[in-house]
Amino acid sequence: MNTNFGIWGLLPPFIAIVLALKTKQTIMSLFIAVWVGATMLAGGNPFIGFANIVSEFMIPAISDNASMLILITLSGGLVAMLRETGSAQAFAKAITHKINTPVKAQVTTALSAFIFSYTEPCLILGTIMRPVTDLVRVSRAKLAYILDSMGCNLASFSPISSYGPFIAGLIATQLTAAKINTNEWGIWLKMLPFNLYSLFAMVTVIFVAILSLDIEKMYVEEKRARETGKLLEDGVEPLIPEVNTVFPEGYEPTILNFILPMLGLFVSIFATIFWSGDIVANGVRGAFLNANIVLAICMGFLGGGIAAGLVGVVSKLYTPVEAFDHFTGGMRDLSFVAYILVCAWSIGGITSKMEVGLYLSGVVDQYLTAGLVPAMIFLFGAIIAFSTGSSWGVWAIMMPIAIPMAITFNMSIPYVVGSVISGGMFGDQCSPISDTTIMSSTGASCNHVVHVTTQLPYGLSVGTGAFLGFLFGGLTGQYYLSILVAGVVNLGILSVLKVVSKRRYA
Repeated sequence: MNTNFGIWGLLPPFIAIVLALKTKQTIMSLFIAVWVGATMLAGGNPFIGFANIVSEFMIPAISDNASMLILITLSGGLVAMLRETGSAQAFAKAITHKINTPVKAQVTTALSAFIFSYTEPCLILGTIMRPVTDLVRVSRAKLAYILDSMGCNLASFSPISSYGPFIAGLIATQLTAAKINTNEWGIWLKMLPFNLYSLFAMVTVIFVAILSLDIEKMYVEEKRARETGKLLEDGVEPLIPEVNTVFPEGYEPTILNFILPMLGLFVSIFATIFWSGDIVANGVRGAFLNANIVLAICMGFLGGGIAAGLVGVVSKLYTPVEAFDHFTGGMRDLSFVAYILVCAWSIGGITSKMEVGLYLSGVVDQYLTAGLVPAMIFLFGAIIAFSTGSSWGVWAIMMPIAIPMAITFNMSIPYVVGSVISGGMFGDQCSPISDTTIMSSTGASCNHVVHVTTQLPYGLSVGTGAFLGFLFGGLTGQYYLSILVAGVVNLGILSVLKVVSKRRYA
């Protein structure tokens, strides 16, 4: 089986992206792209390729990501229980007298992500804040953008998430190979200011909210939402169909309907973290670093769902059996998202077998000169992540190239590591086949194609700023000044696009 496809290995993700934008059919587009890739790997035989879709790509994708699929479906159960007991509505009603403007709702949503900094908050935060943003007429596209920008980007700054130890482990491997006696966590800490994309992706969310920097199609989405209350355009369906709950006459959800499920959620999460991370032996920080975070979130969804179910039973909204049916019904509702993720992961598996990452990283390795190292590593990392939908895969591919280059050219190792992390984050957030992009659409109850197209101009603006920042830093050696360059370029682009968008769509 030929796996040396060179640049043709980019064809399957390219097909998925173009078809999704053209047809608005996410699953169909992903499936066709998987079929094309499987056919290419099968020597051009479409029948063998079709058979291999399941055996060679979908089943391994499910096996490798089974815990994530369980997490997704359990989140659907919790969402259903919060809906059936009126938890989210009660929370929205309680706080909207204070969070009573679109600006306040957007800033609160962005800052609330820090509560979930040990993991990606796309699903949990979207479920909690959506009723609030709905009431003050923030479009679903804007909510999805906030969730996506604050999600994985924030996790890349957290030492107690799965991201921190993974990045530190990659750094440690290269330091050992180079016989450098430096602590990998020290490099990780010094890298944080130079994670330019993630840094400005999060800062941009706050500026966009406060200054109403709505650009391109996001301007249209926000204008319609404010003026008409339509959070999605007529005829455009969210990724997961919404269900409106009708409560019995005289039933009024109270803030306890929200507080008790949230207590169940957080108590279950932290109890599992401290247990699986062995807090007795490792202490609080060590418990977070060693804990099974995915298991903790799954237990949190179950704990929150059980607490919400008890609220409903005590309130005589439903029986225990009906509570169980509501939870499993919510799980069933998100099976659609699980299938989208399986298709997206399958494309990642195909590009991996086609060695797309190795091909692109080889181009970097062959043609780079010293001053261009950070910018080119960022750019090619972004291309790989956009094509595969995975930032972690980019880091695993590019770190063994980036750190030896930094050593060879006598450049700052933390700065070059920052370019690796930034490139992965840039491509991952902008990619329609990234799991975090899909989960953000789910958490915001937004149409997936609408989320991708409205978020992309922001991602490209931040990405352009980061690229020019790394180019400036690499060529001048003024690493900290490159942060200023990235910020100024990004803000300048957003300001210009704001004016252009207002003239075009007003």
